Amino acid sequence: MDIKINKRNLSESVIEEEQALVHYNKLKEKLNINFQKEIYCKLEAMKVLKEIKDKEYYKLDNYSSFDDFAKDYRLARTQTYKYLKIATAIEEGLIEEKYVVKNGINDTICLLKTKESSSLKKSNENPIKPLRFQLKKEESYSFYKKNAKLTSFLLEKIFFEEKDFLLKIIKEFETLRNKRK
Repeated sequence: MDIKINKRNLSESVIEEEQALVHYNKLKEKLNINFQKEIYCKLEAMKVLKEIKDKEYYKLDNYSSFDDFAKDYRLARTQTYKYLKIATAIEEGLIEEKYVVKNGINDTICLLKTKESSSLKKSNENPIKPLRFQLKKEESYSFYKKNAKLTSFLLEKIFFEEKDFLLKIIKEFETLRNKRK
């Protein structure tokens, strides 16, 4: 019997894995550097936008408002005002640039929502989500749709001031629901 032993070289596969790992780490480092550059560019854009708005430089190009100026640069209104809010906070010393670089724009905005400042405007965004439900009859739907503020007032008033009436309606609802089962 003639047995041949193949010489195996395991070191090549180990070297390839090490090279792949080194390459992967270089790519991650490159990605981090690019993100850092990007955030610094955004910080600079924030400062530029704030100065243009504060000193009304946009009027030199015959823009009637800052919003018109921002639209020409294809900046979304929300994005622009987030940038301005962050720039104002940095200028006032509420946050540092390092914080924005480390945590990003969205986390910074969340932090600023909790901080108080005279020059930072509170968002007009309603923290209470709209109530959505379906009515069974078209007539009641039309009425409540036309009178949305009345509907809101009515529901609030019943909830806060007419608990007995609300409990009576809840009991009636429960009995009807149990009968259907």
